[in-house]
Amino acid sequence: MYDFQTFVNRREQGSIKWEIAKRVYRGDSERLVALSIADMDFLMPPAIVEAVRDAADRLVYGYTMPTQAYYDAVISWMSRRHSWQIEQSWIAVSPGIVAAINYAILAFTNQGDGIIVQMPVYRPFHASVADHQRKIINNALVRNGKRYEIDFDNLESCAALPDTKMLILCNPHNPIGRVWTYSDLEKIAAICTRHNVMVVSDEIHCDIVFKPNVHTSYGHLPRELRQNSIVCTSPSKTFNMCGLQVSNNIIENSGIRERFKKTANNCGFHGLNCFAGVAGIAAYNESEDWLDEFLQVIEDNHKMVSDFTTKQLPKLEVFPLEATYLQWLNFAAFSFSTFDRERLLHENGIFFESGHIFGEGGETFERLNLAYPKTVLNAVMNRLAEIM
Repeated sequence: MYDFQTFVNRREQGSIKWEIAKRVYRGDSERLVALSIADMDFLMPPAIVEAVRDAADRLVYGYTMPTQAYYDAVISWMSRRHSWQIEQSWIAVSPGIVAAINYAILAFTNQGDGIIVQMPVYRPFHASVADHQRKIINNALVRNGKRYEIDFDNLESCAALPDTKMLILCNPHNPIGRVWTYSDLEKIAAICTRHNVMVVSDEIHCDIVFKPNVHTSYGHLPRELRQNSIVCTSPSKTFNMCGLQVSNNIIENSGIRERFKKTANNCGFHGLNCFAGVAGIAAYNESEDWLDEFLQVIEDNHKMVSDFTTKQLPKLEVFPLEATYLQWLNFAAFSFSTFDRERLLHENGIFFESGHIFGEGGETFERLNLAYPKTVLNAVMNRLAEIM
């Protein structure tokens, strides 16, 4: 029904993904393929395009706050898609989840406090901790073959440290593509509750989960385990609207919620931009069938990459994809180095997200964005096979 085969050319449009790649690439720009930052190069859901166009036609772009229709759309989506009954008063909007994480760090920790992250993990987690002069405590994920698991004994030790105040959880996990189970979350929550450690659960990829896996929100846990938490959600990754900058942070505990909102206000955030709300309504109310089709496209792309490597690059480890549209690739068998990454880029125009930016454990990895037409990914894999 929808077009996922047309390549949207975002060169020279200020796209962060393409601009970063272009600035370091020395070859023909038409050969360059930026496969790094997590946004899509697909056509947008039509309902969102129409909603933004209609809003633009009003010709007044003033200060905007969430409408009742917006809150209703968020509540309905969480109920319909995730069987999670939330209340309107729990929702605190922000211009993205990275912003929300920074607000939480500022609101609930002090300089020198410890914050747990689980590397390899999305770079802004540990970068935000360091930027605010907090201490990074790494509860490193453990590889069991091609599956990562949480080291709960180590997590207990990390949480028990006297200065540990917060855990930033990636659920589902980027870049490894894991969906944490109810049992995983229950163990995390029990440990953090025991040691009075707040959990900030980044669930931006919660809608991009592949069967038979099912996303479990931190908010699904029993009330006594979820009270000291913030659950960060957003339509941005799901519907490729990151540039509209809107996230819904679900905070059941009223004291935590008011402190979070006060910190956001002190940082100068006063509401949504004038297109974010209407786009969010169109996403949640009118674009669910687009999402279902998108999920199948990503599954097919993952299978194509996996099948290709089995035949053409058997030494390249392709990790299972339970969630996200981000493929974790291990080049360890090739003694992958900075020089090899340079060859990928400057000789072949392939710009992945280097695994080392995700912290300890990512050094031999690259992250591949699967949200491209299959023809583009197939051409990239053939180029890769030529040099490896």
